Amino acid sequence: MLGYSALKGIIPILLANFGLLLPLVSAREPWDQGEAKKMVSKVLEVEKAGKLPWNRIPWRIHVANAVKEARSTGKPLFVFFYVLQEGPPKEPCGLEGRLLRTHVLSDSKVIGVIKAHCVPVKIQLKKGQDYPIDWAALKKWATAYKFSNGRGFTGCSVVSSDLAIEFGNSGFARISEMLESRAFDPKEFHALLVRAMERVNEERSLRVQRGISDAERKLEIERFRQGVTRAVQSESRRKFPPEGYSLEQALELYRMAGIVVSK
Repeated sequence: MLGYSALKGIIPILLANFGLLLPLVSAREPWDQGEAKKMVSKVLEVEKAGKLPWNRIPWRIHVANAVKEARSTGKPLFVFFYVLQEGPPKEPCGLEGRLLRTHVLSDSKVIGVIKAHCVPVKIQLKKGQDYPIDWAALKKWATAYKFSNGRGFTGCSVVSSDLAIEFGNSGFARISEMLESRAFDPKEFHALLVRAMERVNEERSLRVQRGISDAERKLEIERFRQGVTRAVQSESRRKFPPEGYSLEQALELYRMAGIVVSK
């Protein structure tokens, strides 16, 4: 059995191999529990009002139909995946998903981009079960979910209509990253969507480019997608918890949100 010291050295290597870890040298703000509480308070305020503003996004009910629509229109899929969890909200969801949908998916600019350019669909994850879809674009998410505790796993992804690649994603929406992740920042999330659509449009241009053979076009698209995949991975690497963050503070936020979590 590996000891703690050995595991401590191996874990960062494994995370790096999956493209989930940022370089250790990084200027970061320390954890601010007061600010984190304000973010949870907003979740409770919005949920109490009962309007569910994230549902201004016209979510498709059936994944298979959403895929057909994406393929027929050429629009990318916008996927919001979250773990079903018992609790106060009308739409049961882990705290991480509740934070994401309140702070980001309720923003008017974010909603505008999704409605105009994407086919939006929700993917419900059930604790103890495998990731429910096997798209190549979401393979790393499926792997990460497999090795998570499944409690609050959530995120968003802009997926090509052929389900092969991501044009962008939210990054990891974890409590320890809630003060700095674009998954909880509407301005950063909107910028992510803009970048993703720029990539979608660039690929569309390659598909109709004149003066090149089909073989050359195929090669150009393949090279372009490889570059996009590298860029998305670079944008989405996971971080260690910031200085000052603790399990006790996370549990306080869960309790504040009405979730009973055992240590």
